[in-house]
Amino acid sequence: MRCIHLDFHTSPHIDGIGERFDKEKFTKTVKDAKIDLMTVFAKCHHGYTYYPSKVSTMHPGLKFNLLKEEIDAIHEAGAKAPIYITLGWSKKDADEHPEWRHIRFSSNEPFYVGHIPSKNDNSDDMIEECSWTTLCPVGDYLNHLIAITREICENFDVSDGIFYDICFFDDSCACDACRKGMIKMGLDPESHDDAKKYYTLSRINMMKTLTGIVHEYAKDAPVFYNGGAEMHRPEYHPYQTHYELEDLPTAWGGYDLMPIRAKFFEKYGKHFLGMTGKFHHAWGEFGGFKDKEALRYECADMLSVGASISVGDHLHPSGEIDESTYSIIGHAFDYVEKIERFCENSSAYTDLAIWISGSNNSDIGASKLLQIMHLEYDIIGSGDELGKYRCIILPDKVMFSSEDKTALNTFVQNGGSIVASYESIFDELGIEKLAPSDSDKDYIKCDIDEITTPFLAYSKAYKVRHEGEVLAHVYEPYFNRTVGHFCGHKNTPYKPEPADYPALVRCGNVMYFAHPVFEAYNDSGNFVLEKYIIKSIEQVYSRTIVTEEFPSCGRIRLRENKKEGFLALHLLYAPPVNRGNVWLLPDFPKLHGVSVAVKVNRNVTSVVSEPDGTPIPFTQNGDFITIDVPPFSLHKLIIIK
Repeated sequence: MRCIHLDFHTSPHIDGIGERFDKEKFTKTVKDAKIDLMTVFAKCHHGYTYYPSKVSTMHPGLKFNLLKEEIDAIHEAGAKAPIYITLGWSKKDADEHPEWRHIRFSSNEPFYVGHIPSKNDNSDDMIEECSWTTLCPVGDYLNHLIAITREICENFDVSDGIFYDICFFDDSCACDACRKGMIKMGLDPESHDDAKKYYTLSRINMMKTLTGIVHEYAKDAPVFYNGGAEMHRPEYHPYQTHYELEDLPTAWGGYDLMPIRAKFFEKYGKHFLGMTGKFHHAWGEFGGFKDKEALRYECADMLSVGASISVGDHLHPSGEIDESTYSIIGHAFDYVEKIERFCENSSAYTDLAIWISGSNNSDIGASKLLQIMHLEYDIIGSGDELGKYRCIILPDKVMFSSEDKTALNTFVQNGGSIVASYESIFDELGIEKLAPSDSDKDYIKCDIDEITTPFLAYSKAYKVRHEGEVLAHVYEPYFNRTVGHFCGHKNTPYKPEPADYPALVRCGNVMYFAHPVFEAYNDSGNFVLEKYIIKSIEQVYSRTIVTEEFPSCGRIRLRENKKEGFLALHLLYAPPVNRGNVWLLPDFPKLHGVSVAVKVNRNVTSVVSEPDGTPIPFTQNGDFITIDVPPFSLHKLIIIK
């Protein structure tokens, strides 16, 4: 539950590697910080190993088997020690074996991240952050990965697991090994479609091969391939033993990305970890620290969506573990240890779902909306059972099979509600798609509080035929904004009369937005659009969690432990603030006077605040209980039995 990912990407230009490693201090720090797993490095992005190697090169500044000492220290602390192996980035290998480089299909150039080398480079020129050459795990480089994996398995106990990093960075490769492999398989190396097919097949082969080797030595060892836990890469999901969701909220994605990914991967039934960092910003930031309360919030946030916790750190080249870092981590993990038993073996308690579309903008926009509404939800897709839900959201760009259409139509006929938008609709639901409008950006007229005139949609509508009630109208611009026709600084004003196609239609239990409202909301964050979407959802879905006082930037999550017979209500509040290039949690104000009503559909015997065990008064009226939440800051966990 309480894991550390201990980076150790260390330049060959630094000497004295590990000289200040103190095994006793390392063990004590792991134990005191209440860490129960720490991933340590066998080989890093610079291309060097941290143990004596016959198939690779040990770091020139290292004089002993640092990896063994780390593993022994972690085990003495009673924790697990998975082993890290770089895969996609290895500078030494890229320099010595240019034939191992990943070649972009589109340009036939090596796949560089960050700095692109040129013949005019001077070794003293400044280089930007995170600059590496990507390698392709096919042919001889795959043979090298096989050799180093086997060497590690023969010299270390790998039963705690292996973590391979930088595994899937593109959708195709045109290196010589891939081209030969394609020809051997009967594919056309000049076809991008065939190159994408081979890329996927070769990566799956890599995963099967490397995991097979690990499991020869430790049959139940967890093996994870980083980059293969993305929602839009389902082809790699079956070959992971578990998932580690690398979402550093300060650096990318913010604080709204991890929850939807957690819900997506939870449905597979495998163990999964959320990942954050101890850094102010992101990986490899020496001397960067996160506020200890911010880290405690992030850990509670991960627990509230059913994830275990992984916090990223980076060991100093000297091997000395950083006391300040583990004081901060220990503060967060002490809290986690006290509440984790209420978070394990639970699932979202909800009758609402988002049908994943595969468009990140649309899916994340829908997730953000539901989080702002303080509603719990599941992520579903083709083939999933729909019977437990009262409402399903189809965001913007869902593609339906005939089986999907049948299942959703049956769902509606049985009394379920659907909220659909843009392309995510089909005839059987009473709405026929015609074509996207010709506008670049148009307007919506639908009374939203004091906003009674058309407001900007930040997108264009889909024209439809329908059998329902029009609830909002499209207003087109006079013309699209072009070089020859534009008006003012931004978008063209709207025509005074509405278009002859609707913006919002209701057909029985189906609510349809003609615009890609979830994508538009994720891109714009517009408050009128937000109210428009929320008001429309509420017309076909009655909330199971109701609160008037809780701020929109707070988060409410409700999970059920069926085995032990309780609901866990999580309330989180710490408003994110943008400062510099980072999203921070600098303030943790105390909330007072918050009341939450929860639809439980059963008799409640007690409501208790944890981990202090303080009873909380509640009232029950039919299916709903109402709780007056005691004043709290950062996180409140309430157990409903």
